[in-house]
Amino acid sequence: MIELILELFASMLVVFIAAMLFVNAIEFLGCQLKLGHSFVGAILAPLFTSFPEMTIFLVAVFAYRGLSGEEIGIGTLFGQPFMASSLSYGLVGVVVLLGYYLKKRDDLVLEVDRTLIIPYTFITFLFPLTIVPSFMGEYARHVFGVVFLISYIVYVWMMYKNRMVEVIDDADEPYICKYFPYPVMGGVIQLIAAVILLYIGSHEMVSSVDWLAKQIGISAMGLALIVIPAATAIPETVSALIWGYRGKDTMCIGSLVGEKILYSTFYPGLGLILTSWVLDVHAYMSVVATTVISLILLYYILKQRVPWYVLCLGLFFFIAYAVLVFAYHV
Repeated sequence: MIELILELFASMLVVFIAAMLFVNAIEFLGCQLKLGHSFVGAILAPLFTSFPEMTIFLVAVFAYRGLSGEEIGIGTLFGQPFMASSLSYGLVGVVVLLGYYLKKRDDLVLEVDRTLIIPYTFITFLFPLTIVPSFMGEYARHVFGVVFLISYIVYVWMMYKNRMVEVIDDADEPYICKYFPYPVMGGVIQLIAAVILLYIGSHEMVSSVDWLAKQIGISAMGLALIVIPAATAIPETVSALIWGYRGKDTMCIGSLVGEKILYSTFYPGLGLILTSWVLDVHAYMSVVATTVISLILLYYILKQRVPWYVLCLGLFFFIAYAVLVFAYHV
């Protein structure tokens, strides 16, 4: 058991390092190619930054295969929105409180732009629909998959129409440039290395999650839902924490919603087409928690003011889920 846990943490560390290398390299290359100053850059950015989770999903479904592979893959898709809505938002609330008392912020309320209404509306109404196809046949699942993919295209069009463009004004040089004097080439090398590490770490993580779930007698999907995002969602969460601490409120909240759109449209669409989409109680809990928090945030975003304690509500859902899974083996 201890050996399995150590293997899991080792694979999580590999995926985390790979994710950091990947995000750093892709942001730099995107800046160099001026993608961040265009509509294309705004759309590609979330796809790039969610690549670590996508790698784990594909490895679980195609490389590991079997029922447990599908469970872990699907758990990954439901895990990122849950982690962002619970732990990430909760930590942002705590950091906002800390920033206020350390005089880094002027108040305890995050003042956000109304443009965030569109992504939160999509998440609030589309993410709950991801559980509906699990009660239907194969043909209906594929129809839902196509609908979700079309929904992502509609979201892209609405972003363009409203000019909700996230720009990459500047980006740090690739980490490898400390030892390699050519930034662009170094970025490409770092990107390739990150992808290789992502595959290796993902394969080991999927295997470890499967075996550990069997050892402690819980669902592989339930364990994947909380373990995998812990390694892959850290870069985005850290960015949100820094921006929240410094008072850059719209960037803070916006950084955590960009990828959630993908997990409410594009990735469920792929999952419905590529898997049998058999869900369990853990996926349902993820949907309930994510939807409730998104509804609450949507209300405050309409007012353009989000109190710090509202974000901290997410911690309740995270702790409750952890207790149910690890203490009661739900």
